[in-house]
Amino acid sequence: MDADLPNFSAAAPMVLVVHDEAVERDELVEYLRGHLAAQYRVLAAAGLREASDVLAHALSLGTPIALVVSLLRLPDGSAVDLFGHIKAASPTTRRIVMARPADADATVQAITQTQVDRYVMLPADPLADRLFPLVDDLLTDWEAHAGASGIGVTVLGHRYSATSYIVKDYLTRSLVPFTWFDLSDDPEAMAMARELNLPNPAPTTVLLDDGRALYDPSIAQLAEALGMTEPATRSSYDLVVVGGGPAGLSAAVAAACDGLTVAIIEDDCPGGQASGSVHLQDHLGYPAGLTGADFAHRALAQAKRLGVHWSSGKVATGLLPRSGAHRVLLGDGSAVVGRSVLVATGMTWRRLDAPGVEDLINAGVYYGYTKPETKLVGGEDVVVAGSGEAAARGALEFAEHARSVVLVVRESSLHSASVREDLADRVLKHPRIRVVSNSEVGEVRGYGRLDKVVLLDIPSDRTEAVSASSLYVMLGTVPCSDWLRDVVAVDEFGFVLTDVEIGRRPELLPGSWPEERPPLLAETSVPGVFAAGDVRAGTVKRISSAIGQGSVAVAGVGRYLATLSPTDEASEEP
Repeated sequence: MDADLPNFSAAAPMVLVVHDEAVERDELVEYLRGHLAAQYRVLAAAGLREASDVLAHALSLGTPIALVVSLLRLPDGSAVDLFGHIKAASPTTRRIVMARPADADATVQAITQTQVDRYVMLPADPLADRLFPLVDDLLTDWEAHAGASGIGVTVLGHRYSATSYIVKDYLTRSLVPFTWFDLSDDPEAMAMARELNLPNPAPTTVLLDDGRALYDPSIAQLAEALGMTEPATRSSYDLVVVGGGPAGLSAAVAAACDGLTVAIIEDDCPGGQASGSVHLQDHLGYPAGLTGADFAHRALAQAKRLGVHWSSGKVATGLLPRSGAHRVLLGDGSAVVGRSVLVATGMTWRRLDAPGVEDLINAGVYYGYTKPETKLVGGEDVVVAGSGEAAARGALEFAEHARSVVLVVRESSLHSASVREDLADRVLKHPRIRVVSNSEVGEVRGYGRLDKVVLLDIPSDRTEAVSASSLYVMLGTVPCSDWLRDVVAVDEFGFVLTDVEIGRRPELLPGSWPEERPPLLAETSVPGVFAAGDVRAGTVKRISSAIGQGSVAVAGVGRYLATLSPTDEASEEP
């Protein structure tokens, strides 16, 4: 072993190398220490028993075990045995096996049994060239899942409390494990509330295992308590990205790779609406697909490793343009300054304008949904409003658990809506789904929680009151650009105009284009302010497209920064 067990630090995540040949082992450890710098502690073991002792001691101290790299055949056992133990004791730990050609069959078996995440066939010369890309990928993945928050979280609240819903939704999409206690009907939860001397009715209470307690916290307070946001550390950044969805994260990574200082401002969790996507099938390089949350957190971990500043729970409320020092105004009264700005605020669900809705938002009336929510409606009645594929998929997923689902569409039939034929057929054949056509939600009723949804038949104006515990609204999306109106040009639908569209639609500009040059790639009507992703006019509304746009927009950002004079740079203010 390269260090005595008592010298472990419980703070630094550990990478363990298991190899029986001392020279190769020490060389690999030194390579990894140089590659990973001080972010991880790299240790070594010569065999199965020694590795097991190191891991057991680390776990007893609460030391995060990020990665284990091991030879397949060890003097006293096999890496498969070691990995099986690790998978049970520390499920988030990533595993790489190094195997010789004679061990190919055993390696394939270990992979098919999901005991191994990646493998390297030996000899590999130089080994670092084969190993380091795998190490970087798996550590990025580990940071996205295990590194989101190392603090244990318990939530006490009421199922139909708006604050409880917001807290649970944020933690779920942020990949933060938590234990939920429902104060509505759980005796254990009620006993905990009495022990904590909570008032009746009790606020949504978030208990952290370090002894802190938060009462009815906002997303900003929750993010700060969990260490999932960072205060601004610079008076000015080369690029301020507003929006931490696919376009914003892609742009941040590309800009950081170009050596720019970057800050991301996000009002929610990483990924935006993509974080709630069940499965992304169009992401190049992932043949089995991946969840939206997985994508978002892997991208954020990558951005942070490149030095990108991440500030979540912060709402952008305005933009004050100034050459070389654009100020992004935030809801808490502060501001972040960027020599350039990228608007990547994406889309949000179109609001339902019906009596009673505003009083019951997140207390029975919800916009969009996540997969875990579909499991909470067992034995209940659910209404889904929307004519698109998101609503149709939602109806099917809720129907797996709910007693009944009513899908409300404005069109004359589901086949007339914006739904693929095969998906529409599945919905229509499901025994627990009733499709109500030519209709819309006319009113919602309930006191403190949803009780009934009143459906309005559009041709006849007749109404039908449907009992429901939950209404999920998916009526299409609108761009998140209100905070920019009267500052940058937007079209009649609120999408931000960029590059060639600036010249084509001068009547929509708040002011004339001030430069002699034409707008750069992805540049808005304000020089130095760019846009990418779904908020941008004329784009394809797909996650893969947003990722590409974010990366491409950085080319325009680089060209703009190159035009700034020393006077512009000297005028930067916090």
